[in-house]
Amino acid sequence: MERRLPLLGVRVHLSGSVPDRLSEDKRKDIYLFVQKLASKVFSEGGTIIHGSHPTLSAPLEDAARKFIDAGGKKDSLTLVRAQKFAIKDEHLKEIECQREYAVVQITPGSKENEQESLVPMREWMAERSDVIICFGGKWWDENKSRAGVPEELDTTLALGKPAFVIPQFGGAMAGYVEDDGSLLSRLHNGLSHKKNLEIAEITSSVDIVNSIVNQLKLLPLVRNNISSGRNFRILVLDGGGLRGTFTASVLAKWDDMLKKGGGNELVKHFDLVAGTSTGAILAIGLGLGLTPLKMLEFYRHEGPKIFPKNRKMRHWINSKHDSKTLREILESVLGKETLIDNSCCRLVIPTVRATHGETEVITTSHTEDRTGFHNITAVDAALASSAAPTYFDEAIIGTDIAVEQYLDGGIWANNPILPALAEAVRYLNIPLDRIDVLSVGTMGNESDFTKSLGKGKAGWAPESADLFFSAQEHAASIMAESFLGPAHHLRVNQQTPSEIKLDDIEAIEDMASRGSRVGIDTFSAVRSRFLDGIYVPDWRE
Repeated sequence: MERRLPLLGVRVHLSGSVPDRLSEDKRKDIYLFVQKLASKVFSEGGTIIHGSHPTLSAPLEDAARKFIDAGGKKDSLTLVRAQKFAIKDEHLKEIECQREYAVVQITPGSKENEQESLVPMREWMAERSDVIICFGGKWWDENKSRAGVPEELDTTLALGKPAFVIPQFGGAMAGYVEDDGSLLSRLHNGLSHKKNLEIAEITSSVDIVNSIVNQLKLLPLVRNNISSGRNFRILVLDGGGLRGTFTASVLAKWDDMLKKGGGNELVKHFDLVAGTSTGAILAIGLGLGLTPLKMLEFYRHEGPKIFPKNRKMRHWINSKHDSKTLREILESVLGKETLIDNSCCRLVIPTVRATHGETEVITTSHTEDRTGFHNITAVDAALASSAAPTYFDEAIIGTDIAVEQYLDGGIWANNPILPALAEAVRYLNIPLDRIDVLSVGTMGNESDFTKSLGKGKAGWAPESADLFFSAQEHAASIMAESFLGPAHHLRVNQQTPSEIKLDDIEAIEDMASRGSRVGIDTFSAVRSRFLDGIYVPDWRE
């Protein structure tokens, strides 16, 4: 049986810096402590999170490179930077160097005010870590409010997480321990005040490391379903007909910029991809190996065939567009016999069973409980989620057991973030605090629905569908952020002054242009949080 590492999946926030006016021997002691601690945590399966303080770059890089040379992964070290320290040319060069041996996370914040820019970074590290280890630090004697290490300690303790304090190296933490006699009693680390005091009096860096790591192994930090320090990443793609052109363009621009930076295969950065309607087509296409650019070309070339103009009269007595044409085009793009389980990433595809209007989620067979659609083709899955009432006929999917009729998943999950979260938590046993979601919309609009108030069916008919989608998408996004918090959820979309219809072929190039610009504007944040060159394991293996 494979041995489970004692700290597997545990994330250790290493908060500290080399204090000013320190002797050379003391500096060497700190370097040795940091290098030994990082190496010990890596070897036991844990990961280190650090706020990229330049005084600790050398020992962390040394430990990380040695771990990688021994077959370890570079995502065992996460270096976090405030946006203020990620915008100049010298910052960008340093970041590219750091990405050789670590994951670099850039947190949003003020680009002008240093103190304000550090607040969201500290909150991000506190949320992402399981335990904090504090030492050194500056500013305690000059300006306590500017002392970052004690601030990071307090932020983590406020969340009820354990901490270890090392005052032996001087600096802000030595001052904090001296000024607050109760500090060693409220570290939540399973040790008494006396035991924490004993650790605080150890002089050997190696002995300090061993004492802390041995106690870490005894704390209830490890979760059996977590196999690494990185979060479970989900890509969520909204429905919206031809407005999927915008989504495809955003993804294509990210993919293009990622390649220029030395990366590739955007979809392989995600553990799960959820898509509804046009988002389902995108999700399935990406999962089957089509590039975002190929999917953008699908909308450009096939969109006018799927959504031909001058179908208004047909819309009143039949489905506006021909479902047979859509099927034939999808078969040519996705493959007539290709199964959804051929996807390299887990898929979540919302739909509706037409008979009683019951919600359904088509998924890849990524667990033993989720094999209900193991023999469904990619085309059938895409059609089942894209059969928008009045636009297309219902999707009819037959198996040896039964024939089912399906309607567009946008009826209940046009933004499929909630079914994606439910899948990860319920069936894959991923804790909410270990999930990151990148959600891409299909453009909203600044409609004012008050003009339809009090006008009855005739007044509401042109607006009801738009109101329905707008409210549902907004509610899904707000609820998901309530569950996850802003540090775990990034929504990328654009509002337009007027609505672009689901089948407006004349707006294709405008939507592609809009998507490209949004892709450029958001790339830095998206790359830092999701496209870091760390590929997820293929679920089929």
